[in-house]
Amino acid sequence: MAKLLVHESAGVREFEIVELEVHMGRELDNTLRLPDPSISRHHCVLRKVTEGYEIQDLQSSNGVLVNGNRVQSSPLRDGDRITLGQVQMTFQEPRPEVSSATAPVAIPVPQGTVRMSADELAAIHAGKPPVEPGSQPLSQDQIATGQVVSQTPPAPPVAPPFPPVALPKAPEPGPFLSAGAQANPLPAVLQSYLPPVPDDAQPTGERGDFGSRFLAYLIDMVPLVALWFAIFVLQSALGLVLGPGACLIAALIGLLHFIVGVGYVWVFLPYCWITFGASAGKKIMKLRVVPEDNPRGRIEVGTAALRMVGHFINGLLLGLPYLMILGGERKGIHDLISKSIVIKVDR
Repeated sequence: MAKLLVHESAGVREFEIVELEVHMGRELDNTLRLPDPSISRHHCVLRKVTEGYEIQDLQSSNGVLVNGNRVQSSPLRDGDRITLGQVQMTFQEPRPEVSSATAPVAIPVPQGTVRMSADELAAIHAGKPPVEPGSQPLSQDQIATGQVVSQTPPAPPVAPPFPPVALPKAPEPGPFLSAGAQANPLPAVLQSYLPPVPDDAQPTGERGDFGSRFLAYLIDMVPLVALWFAIFVLQSALGLVLGPGACLIAALIGLLHFIVGVGYVWVFLPYCWITFGASAGKKIMKLRVVPEDNPRGRIEVGTAALRMVGHFINGLLLGLPYLMILGGERKGIHDLISKSIVIKVDR
Protein backbone atom coordinates (compact mmCIF):
# COMPACT_ATOMS: atom_id res chain seq x y z
CA MET A 1 0.00 0.00 0.00
CA ALA A 2 1.26 3.48 -0.88
CA LYS A 3 1.97 5.88 1.97
CA LEU A 4 3.53 9.24 2.84
CA LEU A 5 6.28 9.65 5.44
CA VAL A 6 5.81 13.13 6.95
CA HIS A 7 9.06 14.35 8.53
CA GLU A 8 8.17 16.36 11.64
CA SER A 9 10.22 17.76 14.50
CA ALA A 10 8.91 14.99 16.79
CA GLY A 11 9.80 12.24 14.30
CA VAL A 12 8.37 10.64 11.15
CA ARG A 13 4.60 10.22 10.85
CA GLU A 14 3.24 7.57 8.44
CA PHE A 15 0.08 8.30 6.46
CA GLU A 16 -1.38 5.40 4.47
CA ILE A 17 -3.09 6.36 1.21
CA VAL A 18 -6.43 4.54 1.16
CA GLU A 19 -8.54 7.03 -0.80
CA LEU A 20 -8.44 7.92 -4.47
CA GLU A 21 -7.74 11.59 -3.59
CA VAL A 22 -5.79 12.94 -0.63
CA HIS A 23 -6.16 16.69 -0.08
CA MET A 24 -3.37 18.32 1.92
CA GLY A 25 -3.41 21.75 3.58
CA ARG A 26 -3.73 23.72 6.77
CA GLU A 27 -7.54 23.68 7.09
CA LEU A 28 -9.41 21.02 9.05
CA ASP A 29 -11.37 19.78 6.01
CA ASN A 30 -8.22 18.32 4.37
CA THR A 31 -7.61 14.57 4.28
CA LEU A 32 -4.05 15.14 5.53
CA ARG A 33 -3.91 18.28 7.68
CA LEU A 34 -0.50 19.99 7.94
CA PRO A 35 -0.73 22.71 10.64
CA ASP A 36 2.32 24.69 9.51
CA PRO A 37 2.34 28.43 8.69
CA SER A 38 4.15 27.76 5.40
CA ILE A 39 1.31 25.50 4.18
CA SER A 40 -1.66 27.04 2.34
CA ARG A 41 -5.22 26.33 3.48
CA HIS A 42 -5.69 23.97 0.53
CA HIS A 43 -2.15 23.33 -0.67
CA CYS A 44 -2.25 20.33 -3.04
CA VAL A 45 -4.00 17.05 -3.88
CA LEU A 46 -2.53 13.56 -4.41
CA ARG A 47 -4.55 11.39 -6.82
CA LYS A 48 -4.64 7.73 -7.81
CA VAL A 49 -4.33 7.46 -11.61
CA THR A 50 -3.99 4.58 -14.03
CA GLU A 51 -0.18 4.59 -13.98
CA GLY A 52 0.11 5.05 -10.21
CA TYR A 53 -0.12 8.34 -8.30
CA GLU A 54 0.33 12.01 -9.15
CA ILE A 55 0.45 15.23 -7.13
CA GLN A 56 -1.08 18.57 -8.22
CA ASP A 57 -0.50 22.03 -6.80
CA LEU A 58 -3.72 23.90 -5.90
CA GLN A 59 -2.25 27.38 -6.51
CA SER A 60 -0.52 27.37 -3.12
CA SER A 61 1.65 30.25 -1.92
CA ASN A 62 4.90 28.27 -1.49
CA GLY A 63 4.29 25.69 -4.22
CA VAL A 64 5.04 21.96 -4.49
CA LEU A 65 8.56 20.60 -4.98
CA VAL A 66 9.25 17.03 -6.13
CA ASN A 67 12.89 16.03 -5.69
CA GLY A 68 13.81 19.71 -5.42
CA ASN A 69 11.99 20.82 -8.61
CA ARG A 70 8.88 23.00 -8.39
CA VAL A 71 5.99 21.41 -10.29
CA GLN A 72 2.35 22.16 -11.04
CA SER A 73 1.51 18.49 -11.61
CA SER A 74 3.87 15.52 -11.50
CA PRO A 75 3.69 11.71 -11.32
CA LEU A 76 5.14 10.12 -8.21
CA ARG A 77 7.51 7.19 -7.94
CA ASP A 78 8.66 5.20 -4.94
CA GLY A 79 11.18 7.23 -2.92
CA ASP A 80 10.28 10.67 -4.34
CA ARG A 81 10.89 13.59 -1.94
CA ILE A 82 8.00 16.06 -1.67
CA THR A 83 8.43 19.56 -0.19
CA LEU A 84 5.35 21.61 0.76
CA GLY A 85 6.50 24.92 2.23
CA GLN A 86 8.66 23.89 5.20
CA VAL A 87 7.20 20.35 5.41
CA GLN A 88 9.22 17.45 4.01
CA MET A 89 7.61 14.16 2.94
CA THR A 90 8.70 10.94 1.26
CA PHE A 91 6.37 9.01 -1.05
CA GLN A 92 6.56 5.22 -0.82
CA GLU A 93 4.83 2.73 -3.11
CA PRO A 94 6.50 -0.68 -2.66
CA ARG A 95 6.07 -3.05 -5.57
CA PRO A 96 5.42 -6.78 -4.89
CA GLU A 97 8.48 -8.88 -5.66
CA VAL A 98 8.05 -11.58 -8.32
CA SER A 99 9.50 -14.93 -7.21
CA SER A 100 11.48 -17.13 -9.57
CA ALA A 101 8.77 -19.83 -9.37
CA THR A 102 6.08 -17.54 -10.71
CA ALA A 103 8.25 -15.36 -12.91
CA PRO A 104 7.37 -15.62 -16.60
CA VAL A 105 9.90 -17.56 -18.65
CA ALA A 106 11.11 -15.82 -21.75
CA ILE A 107 10.52 -18.07 -24.76
CA PRO A 108 12.77 -17.30 -27.72
CA VAL A 109 10.84 -16.28 -30.78
CA PRO A 110 12.26 -17.64 -34.07
CA GLN A 111 13.41 -14.95 -36.43
CA GLY A 112 12.25 -15.97 -39.92
CA THR A 113 11.63 -19.47 -41.37
CA VAL A 114 14.04 -22.38 -40.74
CA ARG A 115 14.44 -24.59 -43.78
CA MET A 116 15.01 -28.32 -43.16
CA SER A 117 16.06 -31.06 -45.51
CA ALA A 118 14.02 -34.16 -46.28
CA ASP A 119 16.35 -36.34 -44.11
CA GLU A 120 15.89 -34.02 -41.12
CA LEU A 121 12.11 -34.10 -41.48
CA ALA A 122 12.16 -37.91 -41.73
CA ALA A 123 14.33 -38.12 -38.57
CA ILE A 124 11.86 -35.96 -36.67
CA HIS A 125 8.90 -38.11 -37.76
CA ALA A 126 10.82 -41.22 -36.71
CA GLY A 127 11.41 -39.80 -33.22
CA LYS A 128 15.16 -39.27 -33.70
CA PRO A 129 17.00 -36.06 -32.75
CA PRO A 130 17.66 -33.78 -35.69
CA VAL A 131 21.20 -33.51 -37.00
CA GLU A 132 22.67 -29.99 -36.74
CA PRO A 133 24.21 -28.58 -39.90
CA GLY A 134 27.91 -29.36 -40.20
CA SER A 135 27.81 -32.26 -37.66
CA GLN A 136 28.00 -36.00 -38.21
CA PRO A 137 24.97 -38.18 -37.42
CA LEU A 138 25.28 -40.27 -34.25
CA SER A 139 25.70 -44.02 -34.56
CA GLN A 140 23.62 -46.53 -32.62
CA ASP A 141 26.72 -47.59 -30.60
CA GLN A 142 27.36 -43.98 -29.50
CA ILE A 143 23.75 -43.58 -28.43
CA ALA A 144 23.70 -46.91 -26.54
CA THR A 145 27.01 -46.38 -24.68
CA GLY A 146 26.55 -42.66 -24.07
CA GLN A 147 29.90 -41.91 -25.72
CA VAL A 148 28.75 -38.78 -27.46
CA VAL A 149 31.27 -36.09 -28.21
CA SER A 150 29.94 -32.59 -28.57
CA GLN A 151 30.66 -31.11 -31.96
CA THR A 152 29.58 -27.62 -31.01
CA PRO A 153 32.01 -25.08 -32.46
CA PRO A 154 34.06 -23.18 -29.83
CA ALA A 155 32.73 -19.84 -28.61
CA PRO A 156 34.31 -16.75 -30.13
CA PRO A 157 36.94 -15.03 -27.97
CA VAL A 158 35.63 -12.38 -25.59
CA ALA A 159 37.23 -8.96 -25.69
CA PRO A 160 39.00 -8.00 -22.45
CA PRO A 161 37.13 -5.49 -20.24
CA PHE A 162 38.02 -1.83 -20.29
CA PRO A 163 40.68 -0.87 -17.75
CA PRO A 164 39.32 0.86 -14.63
CA VAL A 165 39.29 4.64 -14.70
CA ALA A 166 41.02 6.30 -11.79
CA LEU A 167 38.66 8.79 -10.15
CA PRO A 168 40.03 11.96 -8.54
CA LYS A 169 40.48 11.56 -4.81
CA ALA A 170 38.20 13.72 -2.69
CA PRO A 171 39.95 16.20 -0.40
CA GLU A 172 40.24 14.94 3.16
CA PRO A 173 38.66 17.00 5.96
CA GLY A 174 41.07 19.25 7.78
CA PRO A 175 40.99 22.24 10.12
CA PHE A 176 39.62 24.46 7.33
CA LEU A 177 37.60 21.84 5.43
CA SER A 178 34.66 19.82 6.73
CA ALA A 179 33.44 16.64 5.05
CA GLY A 180 31.55 17.49 1.84
CA ALA A 181 32.22 21.20 2.23
CA GLN A 182 34.40 23.73 0.51
CA ALA A 183 37.03 25.83 2.24
CA ASN A 184 35.73 28.07 5.01
CA PRO A 185 37.07 31.60 4.41
CA LEU A 186 36.80 32.68 8.08
CA PRO A 187 39.56 32.31 10.69
CA ALA A 188 39.65 29.04 12.58
CA VAL A 189 38.51 30.69 15.81
CA LEU A 190 35.17 31.62 14.18
CA GLN A 191 34.53 28.46 12.17
CA SER A 192 33.05 26.47 15.06
CA TYR A 193 30.39 29.15 15.56
CA LEU A 194 29.16 29.19 11.95
CA PRO A 195 27.71 26.48 9.70
CA PRO A 196 29.96 24.72 7.18
CA VAL A 197 29.72 25.55 3.47
CA PRO A 198 27.37 24.16 2.26
CA ASP A 199 25.32 23.64 5.40
CA ASP A 200 24.36 19.99 5.95
CA ALA A 201 21.64 20.79 8.50
CA GLN A 202 18.09 19.75 7.55
CA PRO A 203 14.99 21.97 8.06
CA THR A 204 12.64 20.70 10.75
CA GLY A 205 9.57 22.13 8.99
CA GLU A 206 9.08 24.84 11.65
CA ARG A 207 9.79 28.56 11.56
CA GLY A 208 11.84 30.27 14.23
CA ASP A 209 9.73 31.56 17.12
CA PHE A 210 10.09 34.88 18.93
CA GLY A 211 12.04 33.47 21.87
CA SER A 212 14.74 31.69 19.88
CA ARG A 213 15.16 34.62 17.49
CA PHE A 214 15.43 37.10 20.38
CA LEU A 215 18.11 35.00 22.09
CA ALA A 216 20.00 34.74 18.78
CA TYR A 217 19.89 38.55 18.50
CA LEU A 218 21.28 38.95 22.03
CA ILE A 219 24.12 36.53 21.27
CA ASP A 220 24.99 38.46 18.10
CA MET A 221 25.11 41.71 20.09
CA VAL A 222 27.61 40.35 22.67
CA PRO A 223 30.68 41.40 20.60
CA LEU A 224 29.32 44.97 20.29
CA VAL A 225 28.65 45.21 24.03
CA ALA A 226 32.13 43.83 24.80
CA LEU A 227 33.69 46.35 22.40
CA TRP A 228 31.73 49.23 23.95
CA PHE A 229 32.83 48.21 27.44
CA ALA A 230 36.49 47.95 26.36
CA ILE A 231 36.33 51.41 24.71
CA PHE A 232 34.70 52.90 27.82
CA VAL A 233 37.43 51.49 30.08
CA LEU A 234 40.16 52.72 27.71
CA GLN A 235 38.69 56.24 27.50
CA SER A 236 38.35 56.42 31.29
CA ALA A 237 41.95 55.32 31.77
CA LEU A 238 43.20 57.91 29.27
CA GLY A 239 41.19 60.60 31.05
CA LEU A 240 42.83 59.77 34.36
CA VAL A 241 46.35 59.61 32.91
CA LEU A 242 46.34 62.46 30.38
CA GLY A 243 43.64 64.68 31.81
CA PRO A 244 42.07 67.21 29.41
CA GLY A 245 44.59 66.28 26.71
CA ALA A 246 42.92 62.92 26.31
CA CYS A 247 39.78 64.40 24.74
CA LEU A 248 41.10 64.25 21.17
CA ILE A 249 42.37 60.68 21.55
CA ALA A 250 39.08 59.63 23.16
CA ALA A 251 37.16 61.18 20.24
CA LEU A 252 39.28 59.26 17.72
CA ILE A 253 38.75 56.03 19.66
CA GLY A 254 35.00 56.72 19.73
CA LEU A 255 34.99 57.27 15.95
CA LEU A 256 36.84 53.98 15.46
CA HIS A 257 34.29 52.28 17.71
CA PHE A 258 31.44 53.67 15.57
CA ILE A 259 33.06 52.47 12.32
CA VAL A 260 33.69 48.98 13.70
CA GLY A 261 30.13 48.75 15.07
CA VAL A 262 28.56 49.80 11.75
CA GLY A 263 30.79 47.36 9.85
CA TYR A 264 29.83 44.52 12.19
CA VAL A 265 26.07 45.14 11.96
CA TRP A 266 25.74 46.25 8.32
CA VAL A 267 28.51 44.18 6.67
CA PHE A 268 29.60 41.19 8.76
CA LEU A 269 26.14 39.94 9.82
CA PRO A 270 24.65 40.16 6.26
CA TYR A 271 27.79 38.43 4.96
CA CYS A 272 27.13 35.53 7.36
CA TRP A 273 23.49 35.28 6.20
CA ILE A 274 24.52 35.19 2.54
CA THR A 275 27.47 32.82 2.90
CA PHE A 276 26.44 30.52 5.76
CA GLY A 277 22.71 31.13 6.13
CA ALA A 278 23.17 32.19 9.76
CA SER A 279 25.10 34.44 12.09
CA ALA A 280 26.80 33.04 15.18
CA GLY A 281 23.70 33.62 17.32
CA LYS A 282 21.38 31.91 14.84
CA LYS A 283 23.84 29.03 14.48
CA ILE A 284 23.82 28.47 18.26
CA MET A 285 20.01 28.67 18.39
CA LYS A 286 19.70 26.27 15.37
CA LEU A 287 18.17 28.87 13.06
CA ARG A 288 18.77 29.72 9.40
CA VAL A 289 17.84 32.71 7.21
CA VAL A 290 16.54 31.32 3.89
CA PRO A 291 14.49 32.50 0.89
CA GLU A 292 10.75 32.12 1.48
CA ASP A 293 10.35 29.67 -1.40
CA ASN A 294 13.53 27.63 -0.82
CA PRO A 295 14.17 26.30 2.71
CA ARG A 296 17.56 24.86 1.65
CA GLY A 297 18.80 27.90 -0.24
CA ARG A 298 20.79 31.02 0.60
CA ILE A 299 19.63 34.62 0.41
CA GLU A 300 21.28 37.03 -2.01
CA VAL A 301 22.88 40.42 -1.44
CA GLY A 302 19.69 42.31 -2.33
CA THR A 303 17.63 40.21 0.07
CA ALA A 304 20.13 40.78 2.87
CA ALA A 305 20.07 44.54 2.21
CA LEU A 306 16.25 44.56 2.42
CA ARG A 307 16.42 42.70 5.74
CA MET A 308 18.73 45.41 7.09
CA VAL A 309 16.28 48.08 5.90
CA GLY A 310 13.57 46.26 7.84
CA HIS A 311 15.77 46.22 10.96
CA PHE A 312 16.35 49.96 10.54
CA ILE A 313 12.58 50.55 10.40
CA ASN A 314 12.17 48.42 13.52
CA GLY A 315 14.74 50.60 15.29
CA LEU A 316 12.92 53.82 14.31
CA LEU A 317 9.70 52.37 15.76
CA LEU A 318 11.44 51.42 19.04
CA GLY A 319 11.46 47.72 18.16
CA LEU A 320 7.68 47.32 18.48
CA PRO A 321 7.27 45.72 15.01
CA TYR A 322 9.36 42.77 16.23
CA LEU A 323 6.23 41.67 18.12
CA MET A 324 4.75 40.66 14.74
CA ILE A 325 6.89 37.51 15.01
CA LEU A 326 4.50 36.34 17.74
CA GLY A 327 1.79 35.91 15.06
CA GLY A 328 0.90 32.68 13.30
CA GLU A 329 3.11 33.44 10.28
CA ARG A 330 6.12 34.25 12.53
CA LYS A 331 7.18 37.09 10.26
CA GLY A 332 8.45 40.55 11.10
CA ILE A 333 8.69 43.63 8.88
CA HIS A 334 12.21 42.65 7.78
CA ASP A 335 10.92 39.18 6.77
CA LEU A 336 8.02 40.61 4.77
CA ILE A 337 10.10 43.26 2.99
CA SER A 338 12.89 40.86 1.98
CA LYS A 339 10.64 37.83 1.26
CA SER A 340 12.90 35.70 3.46
CA ILE A 341 12.12 33.72 6.61
CA VAL A 342 13.94 32.29 9.62
CA ILE A 343 13.51 28.51 10.00
CA LYS A 344 14.61 25.92 12.55
CA VAL A 345 17.13 23.23 11.62
CA ASP A 346 18.26 20.05 13.35
CA ARG A 347 21.83 21.26 14.09
